Amino acid sequence: MLLLFEHEDAYTNFSAEDMQKEIEIHGKWIEELGEHFDSGEPLEHPAKSVRGKEKLVTDGPFIEAKELVSGFYIIKAESLEQATELSKGCPVLRLGGSIEVREVMAM
Repeated sequence: MLLLFEHEDAYTNFSAEDMQKEIEIHGKWIEELGEHFDSGEPLEHPAKSVRGKEKLVTDGPFIEAKELVSGFYIIKAESLEQATELSKGCPVLRLGGSIEVREVMAM
């Protein structure tokens, strides 16, 4: 799984045309992934965090967070290393975002 992190204001100055172009760039990358692509979705910005035994609910992300989880992709790879290499083509990196690459545990 590729967890996408982007600055909260990454798209603030984007016009509708800029956003459409960004969507198209992601679509092209998905095509390039070919059989490695499984699924993926953007996430809405409003978030809640639930913590600890007390189940304390707060608005998230926390104020000190500089990046938000903005979406995810699930890709098919032979190893964590291959998934990491594939993640280097993800368009969020162009805008200064980052990606956390995690293997989904088989249950």
